[in-house]
Amino acid sequence: MTADALLDRHAVLDTVSNSPTTTARRTARILVVDDEAIVRFGLRQLFAPDPHVTVIGEAAAPRDALMIADRCPPDLVILDVALGRGDAAGVELARMLLERHRGVRVLVLTGCRDRDVMLRTVRLGVHGYVRKGADTADIVRAVHTLLRGESVFDTGGPTGSAVVDVLRDEDRPPVRGLGGAMLTERENQVLRLLAVGMSNREIGMRLVISEATVKFHVRNLRDKLDVRRRTEIVYTATRQGIV
Repeated sequence: MTADALLDRHAVLDTVSNSPTTTARRTARILVVDDEAIVRFGLRQLFAPDPHVTVIGEAAAPRDALMIADRCPPDLVILDVALGRGDAAGVELARMLLERHRGVRVLVLTGCRDRDVMLRTVRLGVHGYVRKGADTADIVRAVHTLLRGESVFDTGGPTGSAVVDVLRDEDRPPVRGLGGAMLTERENQVLRLLAVGMSNREIGMRLVISEATVKFHVRNLRDKLDVRRRTEIVYTATRQGIV
């Protein structure tokens, strides 16, 4: 599966045909999630004149966002992963929205510069990642691009290369073990270094990635190999013929 296919696995905005020659699109529903009231107000005002979209609600916290989404499923969520409670709350909210509402598209609009947060969020399957501070025209363009079923990722700035790394990793063919586990190239690299007894810190230094990113891959390996402990990863992978 290519990176584009992976990132565009969610449904595209529905279209309704009124006649063989004309097509009418219903108004797209947008939910804004940001802990700053001024940002929520600004986004609502930005899209107020747009006849193709309507902001159906806004929320400052994950619980409120989920309640609104459950009551009136949005077509697109504009989400800041930094919600005042640490980045984990925003990343977890993105995961829950994507799992509970399979047709929703998620645009991360954030000032967060943490490379690992970007990695985790993009791997969840969000459809866009745009930095706060972007021109309003760029934000509007990103929203309409996502609603057309495409993806938008800002790869500039000090953390932009994280997105490139994720897309490059996902675009490579996975490695299949004899037991059927499908590993990305990066997961396979981490596994082989685990097999020679390297610590997370040592693996990070060897692969030039952060220790937190190594932990992310180790967790994925546990899930894919269906084991609970780090020590079981290499043993199980060996039995399956992966290493």
